[in-house]
Amino acid sequence: MGRPIPPASGAGRRFNPLRWLLLAPLLPFVYAFGFLFPRGDDFDEVTRAMFLFDLPGGLYEIGREWLTWSGRYTYHFLAVFLGKAGELRPAYGLVCAAVAALYGLAVYGLARESGGGLMARRDAALCACLAVLALFCCHQNLQTFYMLTDALTMGLQPALAFCFLWALCRLWRVRAIARPAAARRARRAAIAAGVLAVGVYEHSAAAVVLCAGAACLLAWRADREPENGKLSPGTGRRLPDFLKVGAWCLGALLFSFLAPGNFYRKAVRHVSPDVQWRQLCAAWDEWLRSAFWFFDGLWPWAVLTLVFLLWRARPSRPPDEPENTACDRKKALWLAITAIAAYLLLSGGLTILHALSDVTISSSNKLPAGLSLYAACAFGFALHALPEASGTARRLIRRLPVWLPLLALATAFCLGGNLGQTLVNAVNGNMAILAETLSQRYGYLTALGAAADGETDAPPRFGLLGEIHRPDARKRRVDPALPQAVVQELPPAPVFPIHMGEALPGEAEVWPNLWAAWMYGVGSVRSARPEPAAAVRNVRDAAMRTALTVPPALRKSGVSAAWRVRARSGPNITFDDAWLVLRADAPLPENIEILRLNPPDWRRLAPLPVQEWLLTRLLKREHLQDEPGARLAGEALFFQSAPWRVADFYAFPLGPAAKSWPGLFLSLDRATFFRLPDA
Repeated sequence: MGRPIPPASGAGRRFNPLRWLLLAPLLPFVYAFGFLFPRGDDFDEVTRAMFLFDLPGGLYEIGREWLTWSGRYTYHFLAVFLGKAGELRPAYGLVCAAVAALYGLAVYGLARESGGGLMARRDAALCACLAVLALFCCHQNLQTFYMLTDALTMGLQPALAFCFLWALCRLWRVRAIARPAAARRARRAAIAAGVLAVGVYEHSAAAVVLCAGAACLLAWRADREPENGKLSPGTGRRLPDFLKVGAWCLGALLFSFLAPGNFYRKAVRHVSPDVQWRQLCAAWDEWLRSAFWFFDGLWPWAVLTLVFLLWRARPSRPPDEPENTACDRKKALWLAITAIAAYLLLSGGLTILHALSDVTISSSNKLPAGLSLYAACAFGFALHALPEASGTARRLIRRLPVWLPLLALATAFCLGGNLGQTLVNAVNGNMAILAETLSQRYGYLTALGAAADGETDAPPRFGLLGEIHRPDARKRRVDPALPQAVVQELPPAPVFPIHMGEALPGEAEVWPNLWAAWMYGVGSVRSARPEPAAAVRNVRDAAMRTALTVPPALRKSGVSAAWRVRARSGPNITFDDAWLVLRADAPLPENIEILRLNPPDWRRLAPLPVQEWLLTRLLKREHLQDEPGARLAGEALFFQSAPWRVADFYAFPLGPAAKSWPGLFLSLDRATFFRLPDA
């Protein structure tokens, strides 16, 4: 397992610094944190906070929600304490990035503990960064980490559970070497991590209690078995510490699960016994689909590579310490079996818990995706323990070059969907264009609300003070006395992973529109589709149109003329768009596709010379078919043609009118794109 070193040096096998270059795929995921805007419950949490880091509001929210809705005390505190980050773009991105970074911190601590606290910090940091990269590349519902309220629930709950595991491993190590003061500190850290993790979400609460119970079982067994034939200094002392940790975690679980708000919520969301029975009958199939989703993707290979790196980075044993004794093999098997059994119990219990509620575990991808993280942890512990029981596995780890599994995993990540989609949207400018569109939308709503608020000395509207001065503030309703805002509907094409659908639906009274209206100070808000008739009318205005040349292949398909038109297709600036207007001698196919080349922009994740080279290369082509560079230079827009037809014309929105779109390609068969150059 590497060159022998003195145990006191604290260094294991150091990895080549060039291997840090394999972490370059992290860049597009980190870049995406700069383009986040409020969605869903974010609108509600912004209005519950008076300011960023609202400590009084967070504490009040714990009590209020515990009594009226749920016992997730950690989440409710953080949702208000950090709630104002929802309207502060830099803070929004930093909070979401911090949640993802917490996984790296947990793996860093676990890596250090796997080497008895002696693993080199640089090696542990490399393992931690690789774990964060695996999180981004393997997670089956990555958008969880790019929405504030989702990040503070489904994103945070496994991270804090992993930190609790780190604290348990540290407590085990320091108790084994008989350091009472260090053991007390480690025990307090484990209690704090466990209590915090229990209050985030039911999944982490169950995971923490199961881990604490498994640790007590292993401690009970270790206290009664000598190590290598002799009593160790920590023998007989582990179990009391772990029992104290388990008692605190169990108390936190009871405090969370027995909250009066949970029973009130259950009554509001009443699920009939017949529905519960049907869901319980389907629980076995639900469990098989959700519990083993971990194996459907890159997770197993990422876990295997990480375990390999941890073993290669472990410091060598002292020469006088025997290796692979019968005791070591027995302990390794116990740990592996306990880890797998704990995960099976966790996944099965959560499947039944969800079957008894109104949300089954497979009803949303984020639930089984969260289970996959626990599966990765459990199988990682099992795989890390097995080389202790197998000399063949250790010999293979020693002989395999470090660069080989790293290179194979990096290649798999590059070919995976998460990295590919994120990189494309970062390089082609879709993220920056979406950010401009949403900035204009929310800037318009802010200005509209500020103009409607004529009171200069009005009482506070948000947070704890808002509830004191406005007792009915949380009773959301349409206010006819305030402006009724309408904003343009966003294009249906997702910008992975930061935008997967319209944040403001088309009806004013549906979630989360009432909360967004209260946040911006308007009576109501909804989105609406732009009207193509406005673009068709502007075809007659020479100042608003640019004629385009229609290639012969499109003329044969019925397109007789084309224009690029600027038009306002609604009541405000959010409806200012550039349009592609086509005159057709015959109905167009049911579905068409437009390739819109994006203008070069320094905010895109590519150097400007590279952007200009890609654009120039594409503009020289008269038609495209499976062109790899097209996705990196623009966006493919899919349309059903019928809703955009006006008499003999078709008008399709391209994007903000303020943008100068350098090139358009049209495909009527969604296979071959023909360029529409300026006439």
